[in-house]
Amino acid sequence: MLKTGAETTGPRIDSILDHWARHVRIANGGATRHGLTLRRSKASMRPVLSHILAALEGHSIAKAFDADGTASQAARHYGELRHEQGFTIGDLLRDFRQLRREVGLHLVEASGNIRDTIDAVRNIDDAIDRAQAIAVETFHVIDVETLTELVAQDPLTGLFDYGYLWERLEQEIQRARRHDRPLSVVMVDVDWFKRYNDAFGHLWGDVALKQIAAILQENARRSDVVARYGGDEFVMILPETAIPGARTIGERIRQAVTAFPFKSRTDEAVSISASIGCATVGDELTTARDLIGRADGALYAAKGDGRNRVIVYEDGMPCLAP
Repeated sequence: MLKTGAETTGPRIDSILDHWARHVRIANGGATRHGLTLRRSKASMRPVLSHILAALEGHSIAKAFDADGTASQAARHYGELRHEQGFTIGDLLRDFRQLRREVGLHLVEASGNIRDTIDAVRNIDDAIDRAQAIAVETFHVIDVETLTELVAQDPLTGLFDYGYLWERLEQEIQRARRHDRPLSVVMVDVDWFKRYNDAFGHLWGDVALKQIAAILQENARRSDVVARYGGDEFVMILPETAIPGARTIGERIRQAVTAFPFKSRTDEAVSISASIGCATVGDELTTARDLIGRADGALYAAKGDGRNRVIVYEDGMPCLAP
């Protein structure tokens, strides 16, 4: 008889993952190069394998791997991780081929009945095929997103534009909810920018906006999204970032803007400051409009408190949802 239940999903899943990781490490070029990413991949593959092994207990694989199923979410997350780590679809397919091999060996060792083994392999193959297809589809979705990013640029600053900001923020909120991860936004507004334009002209104002956009990009991480909200306002989407981290990034940007020697038409250095508001996804359901509204409310408080400062949204502040 095949071993199922806790006997399969406990020590057995660890054994399968250990053997799988060993072979994947060799295929990826050794532990020195890929040790860190492999540990993350192993942790990410665990829930996928758990759902695959559920086929041994007669669970509905089709239901588990439907669009909203937990197994589907696990497979999608694994695909996203491997893409983030710089692997190709070919690498991803190799991961699942190796997983299929290790699970097959486990089935052979766990059963003394050839018919039981054949039936189990069929169920497992179906589950692995579904998980693999979802993970591969994630690569295609990400590639489409990459193409979208190329055309969703603000023509002046080269940052993402207003439309892309909203689309991407909705996606990041859903991802943060799905994986129970933090997500924050930072809204930046240039202080007294109209005065700068009136004093030096709109052409120099455009130059200043480009320089501020460059400062934002220099202080952004690879996973962050930097967009021009409109006029002299900018928004940064900060995945995997709670409020303390958002405040730190906001303060770093404020200091960088203040210290930068902006040029005027007389070639003299001119100081510019920025007010910054921060907000994060809370325990309650937060929409993109709510999140931007809270960051804007915190920004409004920073303006009212004297400008050139970073304020975090708190209960009682206005939510200036657009």
